[in-house]
Amino acid sequence: MIKLNFLLFVILIIFALLKVNSEHLYRTNFSQLDSEQKREIELKEEQTKLELENTDQSGSKRIEEFAKNKLNMIEANSENIIQLENK
Repeated sequence: MIKLNFLLFVILIIFALLKVNSEHLYRTNFSQLDSEQKREIELKEEQTKLELENTDQSGSKRIEEFAKNKLNMIEANSENIIQLENK
């Protein structure tokens, strides 16, 4: 009977340690998940910002490229500018 009680006690201790270990792993993983979700939000915001900047830049570059290549336009400098006065 004592051997059975001792065996059951050892099994109880083993399961208790496994339970504590699994709770620790759960908390660690949950904390890591929370950090990764915050990082995901930051990266999505940065991606949106970069896509917006890219759209703005590509639109201006596309117009400038079209004007230079297709319309044979050049950039204006002070020699090419004529001011007109209103009378």
